[in-house]
Amino acid sequence: MPPGSSVRILFVGDMHLGRLPSRVPDAVLEQGGFALRNLGPGATWDRIVEAALAHRVHAVALAGDLVEGGNAMFEAYGPLATGVRRLVEQGIIVAAVAGNHDTAVLPRLADEIDRFHLLGPGGSWSTVKIPGEGGLAIQLAGWSFPTRHHSVSPLLTSPPPAAGVTFGLLHADLDAGRSNYAPVRSADLISTGYQGWFLGHVHIPGDIPADGAPFYLGSVTGLDPSETGRRGPVLVSVSSSGGIAAERMSLAPLRWEHREIDCTGLEDPANLLESHLIRQLSHLHAELEAELDDALALGVQILLTGTVEDPAALDRALRELELDPGRLVTHHEGIILFIQKISSLVSARIPLTELAGRADPPGLLARQILALENPGSEVYGVAASSDLSDALMGEARQALTRVDEGAAFNPLATGEEEISDAEIRQMLGQAGRLALAGLLAQPKNAKEADRAAG
Repeated sequence: MPPGSSVRILFVGDMHLGRLPSRVPDAVLEQGGFALRNLGPGATWDRIVEAALAHRVHAVALAGDLVEGGNAMFEAYGPLATGVRRLVEQGIIVAAVAGNHDTAVLPRLADEIDRFHLLGPGGSWSTVKIPGEGGLAIQLAGWSFPTRHHSVSPLLTSPPPAAGVTFGLLHADLDAGRSNYAPVRSADLISTGYQGWFLGHVHIPGDIPADGAPFYLGSVTGLDPSETGRRGPVLVSVSSSGGIAAERMSLAPLRWEHREIDCTGLEDPANLLESHLIRQLSHLHAELEAELDDALALGVQILLTGTVEDPAALDRALRELELDPGRLVTHHEGIILFIQKISSLVSARIPLTELAGRADPPGLLARQILALENPGSEVYGVAASSDLSDALMGEARQALTRVDEGAAFNPLATGEEEISDAEIRQMLGQAGRLALAGLLAQPKNAKEADRAAG
């Protein structure tokens, strides 16, 4: 084989063509001068096709859920077919497995386009050979959903044996135990001896493993603010020496992030909050600039933290900003930066150590907050701050457990992991500071109360 020969494959995760991103403010589209569809999966698919052509890949491998179900399927079929035809007309092999959303559309596409390869139709396994440069070739194996739900492992039917460099393409629920979406174990996939497994189904992109372990490609663009981080296909290159290189390409036109912003010291929020937030957006752009590439928009959900003299003034300034969403959108170096949602955990600046010396309810509460936030430290009037912290945390977790197990909340159960100690500690500290601020704001005696009522 000639030196430097290789096989290049672009692996693409869930696209859900036919869907549009949700919760993008109208002000973003107005200021950006583009439509919502320019931020969605259809626009990303166009970019993927262009990237495949530009990088002269030998194959594009699609890991299922290419289209959204229902009526959206008919809207999505045309753009999908157009992109596939462009690729195969340039000699690029296009292979796909059907996910739970596209068990009907992909067989139809395979019937219409001769050089489109549907791997493993009807819940079987099949392979396609992908030739590269200088006689180098790799094998791609895949299995497709036969129906929308499939509750047993695809590996109950033996996959094709590895032949040279072999990659697996699968839409499945990895290490999930019971599932209606093709549950499969990582250990079983690894035991096939394949050099890599590229999975669809879960929208969170996995880190690309160096050892060929199975991982999720993730959705190609963030469909809502929960789908944060870098998104795009994975370009894999196999060299004649057997070396494998892989990199994620940032092709998503829309990126979502979550960030905490410290407001400590922001004592004039009515005049300073807006500029403070916009400045933080610019800092975030600088942090992510190398990964944004040709992104059109970067949306952020923000949690405000820290302590200020007057949290109520900050809340009022925040409410005013939210009444005018356009003030939360800005241009920066060719990209639209916007704040999609702001939450606040900002609390009042309170001299806890000074208050802890008082023999009254505010003093008692101050001692509890200090013990909670600084377990093990010396706190006035507390024999062992770590013991008090543990007791408060234990009571809080018991209370949260009772709420979670209440019959009224059963329909809301999501199967997510239980709340962490750090989250409980943060919630208790915030609640304690708010309660303490309320105590300190109360009239000190009946005469003062009379004057306040006055």
